[in-house]
Amino acid sequence: MDLTIRLKTKGGVDKYPAKSHARRFREKLGISSGIIVASGTKNLNWPNSDMPAPFRQDRSFYYLTGCNEPDCGVSYDIEKDKLTLWLPPVDLGWHQLVYYGRGSTVEEALEKYDIDDAHYIKKEPSEAFSRAGFLPDLLQRALNACRVIKDEHEIDLVRRANDITAEAHTNVLKGMHGFTNESEVEAAFMKTCIARKAKAQAYDPIAGSGPNAAILHYSENTADFGKGQTVVLDAGCEVDRYASDVTRTLPINKHNPGHWYSKEAEHIYKLVEKVQQSCIKKMLPGNKYIEANWHAHHIVVEGLLKLGILKGDANKIFHAGVSAAFLPHGLGHHVGLDVHDVSPDPPPPAQATKANVDRLREAYIKWKPEAASWASELNSFENFGIGPYWQTSLTSVDAPVLEPGMIVTVEPGIYFNPVLLRELLSDPKRSQFVDEAVLKRYIPVGGVRIEDCILINKKGYENLTTAPKGEEMLKIIRKSAER
Repeated sequence: MDLTIRLKTKGGVDKYPAKSHARRFREKLGISSGIIVASGTKNLNWPNSDMPAPFRQDRSFYYLTGCNEPDCGVSYDIEKDKLTLWLPPVDLGWHQLVYYGRGSTVEEALEKYDIDDAHYIKKEPSEAFSRAGFLPDLLQRALNACRVIKDEHEIDLVRRANDITAEAHTNVLKGMHGFTNESEVEAAFMKTCIARKAKAQAYDPIAGSGPNAAILHYSENTADFGKGQTVVLDAGCEVDRYASDVTRTLPINKHNPGHWYSKEAEHIYKLVEKVQQSCIKKMLPGNKYIEANWHAHHIVVEGLLKLGILKGDANKIFHAGVSAAFLPHGLGHHVGLDVHDVSPDPPPPAQATKANVDRLREAYIKWKPEAASWASELNSFENFGIGPYWQTSLTSVDAPVLEPGMIVTVEPGIYFNPVLLRELLSDPKRSQFVDEAVLKRYIPVGGVRIEDCILINKKGYENLTTAPKGEEMLKIIRKSAER
């Protein structure tokens, strides 16, 4: 006898957990009464145009509602534990309904979203939801502290985004032997994402070849490969507003696909690969992220010394800030609803006051005790691997330790950027450590970056990124070229 059980659940079993997010927010605020109100993103046209700009929901609003519709508002009664979504009227006139359709009705919203109640807005959202009732900074920091620790639902969305992104990166590898320009790389990546219903990208794809590989956020993606030796593909899709962030560096070698064009390109790739592998092992609960950042710079210095690009004492090179000319960005950042996701703490101080440098020095010596004998004379951020081009919350001395539920990137790179190299070579304090003849051989490499998304868990970490890299990546290119 066959038995069939049919369950009917309100809104399904996989609603975005907005109500639990609201409760976490209440706990972080530490208050027992009051009403929190906020507005979502409004539909807007491009300036001086009748064409609508792409809609992107305010991520904090989405965190509290799971609603990706424009012109909405939310209120949360803390004492009553009541979460209410406020919707624009569905009868918006012929033009809106015919051209763009309508939003959810109250009944549909109650079915779709993890909320207690829903109503239509009688006033303009900007007027109805203009004040939150508390200091904005207090509210935002409390909400950021919630967002930085992901629940299982959020982790699953980031994992799914990484899976689709990995498939897209793999399809680029399969076509790499026939590509001649950056546009073909981006097109192959986007084709997969769109086919997998992940058209929305967490950021503009970066497909920089040759000298463009040394431009960190290059996004034109139109240049021919020419004499380029590498292409840096930094691209990641979103799944239900949750981001992935993945970078792979591919060899450009028309005559021998799947092999590095030069020994110099292979050397730099393997060095960056070594840095990433070593730093990922540091992604453990209780660790300070800035210590992994220091670790990365020390490996870069040691590696460039072995290649002959640098010369002299490794510690002196690090404290002179030489490595920042080759690795000019932070090791990573949080990932979630934003690709550069929020942190509960404000960015580190931008000014190298004595007090700020003293705290940085103390943290560095705690991580590397042998530095106590020489670090007292160092008095700038650059002396401790904090470059002037990146100041992020995650790489701050004040950042919280890594905790289970955090998702962070580990994305070391080595670049031969002409602007940074000119600055380096024009500074006698740093140029004394550079062998310009050897450096000249490596400049055509352009740049190399490898990036994965790492979930911190109770046991250690999980690498959410499955896109092929290293020898596995090269084998895919070679195998595809043989067909």
